[in-house]
Amino acid sequence: MIDLHCHLYGSLNAEMLWKMGKKNPNPKWERFTKLYEELYKTKFETERFFEKYDTPEKLAKLYYFTQKAPFLEFQCKFNLIIALSQFDISEIEEYSFLIAQEHFKQGINYIEYRIMYSPNAKKEDYINKTIAVCKGFQKVEKLNPFHEARLIVSLHRDGNFEESYKWLKQLMKENELVKEYLVGIDFCAIEEGNPPKLKKLFFEKVNQDNQNEPNFALSILYHVGESFLDKTPDSAVRWILESTIYGAHRLGHCIALGIDPETYANTFRSESSEERKDQINFILENYDTLREYGFKTEKQKLIQEREFLKPNSKIQIHYKKQEIENLYALQEFGMDFLAKKHVVIEVCPTSNLLIGMIDEKEKLPLKRFINKNLKITIGTDDPGIFQTNLQREYKICEEVGISKDKLQLIQEKSKLYKSRALTSYFMTFL
Repeated sequence: MIDLHCHLYGSLNAEMLWKMGKKNPNPKWERFTKLYEELYKTKFETERFFEKYDTPEKLAKLYYFTQKAPFLEFQCKFNLIIALSQFDISEIEEYSFLIAQEHFKQGINYIEYRIMYSPNAKKEDYINKTIAVCKGFQKVEKLNPFHEARLIVSLHRDGNFEESYKWLKQLMKENELVKEYLVGIDFCAIEEGNPPKLKKLFFEKVNQDNQNEPNFALSILYHVGESFLDKTPDSAVRWILESTIYGAHRLGHCIALGIDPETYANTFRSESSEERKDQINFILENYDTLREYGFKTEKQKLIQEREFLKPNSKIQIHYKKQEIENLYALQEFGMDFLAKKHVVIEVCPTSNLLIGMIDEKEKLPLKRFINKNLKITIGTDDPGIFQTNLQREYKICEEVGISKDKLQLIQEKSKLYKSRALTSYFMTFL
């Protein structure tokens, strides 16, 4: 089996995290308590933490993410990992080995893990920690010769990602181990406030570098359309399409693209006037095609709305019948666009259900993606936090009506969507 969307430290189960935390003499509590207290409006006492949570089972009640909730509540769970982990070279190498070993035992024979370093990480951190992960993978592969673990480094959306990328590229050229195991870069974590347009030039550079130096190529993976509380679902669809246009190879989640528009019936969604202007411009640029898909709003009305937008203001949209029809048209247009561009969507059913706050499994975007013949792969996302594994993710797909034959085909085609396969494929289009 193949898993192409899995976060390394998000794979820690409660027992692993409990043991890890017990070894840490100086937990980074503020990383957890700050967001926890903002979300739940109550103080979190960290004194005598392991007296209160004196077994992995007790820690599990705090740690596991089992209820539908916005992304920030998931981030709070992940921040507990950040707080309890020392995240030093020794720990990273040890748990890279342990986590991959556990997944290999589950029947996964190829997996791409994502890891993100501190926003304050220096060049030596990127070098030493990347090497540590690769050593852990090399060690576990020696015990499991027919299995492979590969590394994706997640860069910070609002950080100095250009410099981090340069460090990684240089390291690949200087270290054969890293060259073997590092296969891509990713952007994840909080999506709101970080539009893909800010990565346009960077994506162009990465793809050009891939063409110039194919032996050191890195795939571009991008979480998008997963969490979009700062904008309308229409704009979230546009962000997905922009990520594709700018050159991403695989897109994580894309919930906004396939979720049933009726989900938003009679609700209000707001976004900044700048975001609304970008959305109107996008619609006008593709207006004739969108009309063919059933887009209803007249062009002149959109032009007038754009003219009267006030800078630095908030726009609120009431999702009535026409707005729902427009969103459906935009989604259908978007899915056909992605199909033509051969971009892969990474679907993570449990994660999508909970973070997407989808009320029924049958409403997962997966079904629409399959019906539109999109390239998809099934992943676990953060199987430790979500208490899942790849077999359970495929079981959910089966429960919503996807046939075993279709799921087998998805698994087989995932071989074609490995990072190195994708970078080779997309270079033929440059």
